[in-house]
Parts: sequence; structure tokens; C-alpha cells
Amino acid sequence: MGMMTSTYPRQSPNLHERAMAASLQLTDSQGRVPSLAQIAEVIDVPKASIDPVFSEGRDLLVAALERSLTILIDTCTRAVVKVDPDDPVAQFTAIGEAYLEWASHHPAQFRLLADTRRLDYRTVPRLRRYVDSLGDLMTRLLMRAREQGRLHPREDVEMLVLSARSFAVGAASLLLDGRLDGRLDGASGLDSAKRMMRDFVLRMARSSKP
Repeated sequence: MGMMTSTYPRQSPNLHERAMAASLQLTDSQGRVPSLAQIAEVIDVPKASIDPVFSEGRDLLVAALERSLTILIDTCTRAVVKVDPDDPVAQFTAIGEAYLEWASHHPAQFRLLADTRRLDYRTVPRLRRYVDSLGDLMTRLLMRAREQGRLHPREDVEMLVLSARSFAVGAASLLLDGRLDGRLDGASGLDSAKRMMRDFVLRMARSSKP
């Protein structure tokens, strides 16, 4: 408890920032959503100072995850606009690389969204809309690729999106576990994960060509 109080949550002067950081840290380490009383104890404030905004610990965790998902969407959007707009496969790849970047900077959020046993984002409309919007963008890009002849005309785009998302989650998990460090020509874990992502998408597109 003492270590949590003196490190990450105290780095932000804003009470709600500290509370959200503590919520993420506690959920990630304990495997369950903490109560407001636990969070207040960790950041050393009266529980009443948090109550007016958040009615329970789950609300605080949802707010923290929503903030991180807005960062994910912004990161992916910025990555896509940097790529040739006439190359949907390259844009699709850019999303995958941006996702890995986000996971490397938001490990607790990644783990909580990937493991729905503690909080299933699919049951929280505020969170699901971000994940769904990203999935919709990926689907549109692959449909454009199919229209351009980059994929087989009868290719199951929804299945490809699901496969790519599953691959990205797996690659991010390996990255955060440190199991990709130095695996590819001594590259860092993040660089290795990005190379894997590029290779996966290129092979996926190549194998789907008519």
C-alpha cells in the first residue's frame, strides 16, 4: 500500500487523475475492481472527496479506461493519416502498429481490456463504442482493399479483422511480458512486435489475392 501511495498516483496533482491511476493499478495487481474506500486509502484522501463524482469503484475504473481508449483512437487516427490514403493495406498495418504503441504505454489498460473477467468492456456502452469504432475502421479498410483487388473478391473480411485483432492482442501480450526483447536481430520488444505485425498483414493480404 505504501509504495502505491508514494509513486504513480501521487505524480498528478489532480485528485481524479490520482484516483483513476490508483484504480487501474489496484485492479491490475489485485485482479478485482477496488472499492472507492480502497482507492481513497491508497491516495490518502477522504472517501467523501471522491464520492461526489463517482458512486462506486467500477465507475472510476470505467472512466480511467475510457480516457485511455480516447488516446488509442487518437493514436490510430494519427497513424492512418500519415499513410498513403490509396493504400488501405498500409493503413490497416498502421493501425496495428499504433495499437502496439498504445499497449506499450498503457499496459494496465491493455490487460484489463484484453481480460474481460474483471470488467467486460462489451457490457459498458461508453467503452464498447470506442472498440467498435476501431473495428469498423479496420473493416472498412479491408473492404476497400477487396474492392481494389488486393484481397480475394469473396474474402471474409470480418474473419480477417478478427484474426488480425487476435494477432495484435497476442503480440502485445508477448511484448509486455518481455518475450520479444532481442528476438529479431537484437531489436527491442516493440520494434519486434511491429515487424511481426507488418509481416502478418502482408502475408494475410498476399494469401488472399485471387
